[in-house]
Amino acid sequence: MDVKALQARLRNFAAARDWQPYHSPKNLAMALMVEAAELLELFQWATLAESRGLTRDPRNKERVADEIADVLLYLLQLADHTDVDVEQAVERKLRKNAEKHPAKHPEPAPAAPPPASAVAPKVHLLVDWENVRPTSDVLKALVPEGTDVWLFHGPHQKVDDTGHRHAYGDSVTLVPRSGAGRNALDFQLTYYVGYIAARQPDATFVVVSNDQGYDPMLEHACELGFKASRCSHGKPPASPAPPAVQPTPPVAAGVVAPARKTPAAKKAAPASAKATRQDMQQLVLLLDGLTPAKRPAHKDDLLVLLQSHLGESSAQSPRVAHALAQLQAHKRVALKQGVVSYPPPPAAVPPPAEKPVAKKLAAPAAPQAAPKKPTAAQVAQAVLASLKKMPKSKPTRRAGLLKVIEMHAAKAVDPKAMAQQVCTLLEARKEVAPSRDGQGVTYPKLQAKIASSA
Repeated sequence: MDVKALQARLRNFAAARDWQPYHSPKNLAMALMVEAAELLELFQWATLAESRGLTRDPRNKERVADEIADVLLYLLQLADHTDVDVEQAVERKLRKNAEKHPAKHPEPAPAAPPPASAVAPKVHLLVDWENVRPTSDVLKALVPEGTDVWLFHGPHQKVDDTGHRHAYGDSVTLVPRSGAGRNALDFQLTYYVGYIAARQPDATFVVVSNDQGYDPMLEHACELGFKASRCSHGKPPASPAPPAVQPTPPVAAGVVAPARKTPAAKKAAPASAKATRQDMQQLVLLLDGLTPAKRPAHKDDLLVLLQSHLGESSAQSPRVAHALAQLQAHKRVALKQGVVSYPPPPAAVPPPAEKPVAKKLAAPAAPQAAPKKPTAAQVAQAVLASLKKMPKSKPTRRAGLLKVIEMHAAKAVDPKAMAQQVCTLLEARKEVAPSRDGQGVTYPKLQAKIASSA
């Protein structure tokens, strides 16, 4: 049994379910005692002979095995959260027991544990998934000596870590962003750097991000004697060759200085950081097609609409910010203290009058306009109207709400994708609130209206 790998699996299991806040040493120790009591309960009233034969029944053996596994798993998690090396603790305790209780008969000498120098320190790669999304092959090319991967992502981002787990095994941990705000994920990643450094002071830390805001923190970590740096990741080259990695000169013995962008790298911006002309044309058509009552009235709602239309994973992405700046520059939207207004579009210049001709040809019949596809804002309005008519039968699970939204988005090009966009929009407007486990939903504003009218 690989204890370290099993502890990594348990960390991933807890992170995927947002259980980290509850896994304090006190709570884990209490849970360990509860599981040990459940194991004891299986043998509580059995005699010595009955206890020895209890596991001869396959059903009883499975129950005993489950409780033993629970005790072991909580014990490993408690050791992980108290920074206790289980293997070293066992060896040390066996030596103490041998001194305290001398053997009456000779016993084989235990195999000597490998020296500490034989175990290479780990290299942790902390990836800002909201900023860059390198594949496992790219990570291997950027930092070939990397051993553990931490993917920090938004709560609604889809992270396919299949390739990373194939390359790094169980040393891949998904860390969803738990807070809100522009720099929430940056602060959370920074906290984990200190958290891991306190447990493994000899390890190396590499933040994989194009965000230079991490550099002061990494420089301070280097001043304290830790090995920390930042590795940028831009747009992959057209050729299949892996991107070259520029070596970072050490500033002191065993300390790696944070990577810094060269002037050329500062000028070169990734192509995905800007909205294209076609994107802007479609956005203008989308806003013009909405009635004044259905246009986003607040900046946050407008950002969510832009995020949904551009297919971005975050409303704070560079493309969304660029699209908003373009709309303001062309005076299609105006912002004042977070409130959005829509100036009237400039009047079109009438075409020059046609000269009279002797014979006027009949104009061809205009082709029938294709029916407009519903927008996310329109579907959201229809869903809210439908939910108001369901005072006691509103969906309580996210999956049920998505089915209701999908019914209203039946005329969309991709009803399932539209349902996800509308659900995100309703959450941004605080019309829908997800539960702690992310599976349930509540309706704060609708419930407040019902309570006030009762």
